[in-house]
Amino acid sequence: MIENFDAFNFALTNQDMDKIMKLDQGQSLFFSHYDPETVEFITGLIR
Repeated sequence: MIENFDAFNFALTNQDMDKIMKLDQGQSLFFSHYDPETVEFITGLIR
């Protein structure tokens, strides 16, 4: 368990954050959140 808590023992630099922000392409790689059929399917799974 102690080793698991070490996963939180780090800090991101501003340079790291800039690189991460550049990864965002503004769209999902899996499905379109704007497609009504997809939204219906996803919300139907919760029932």
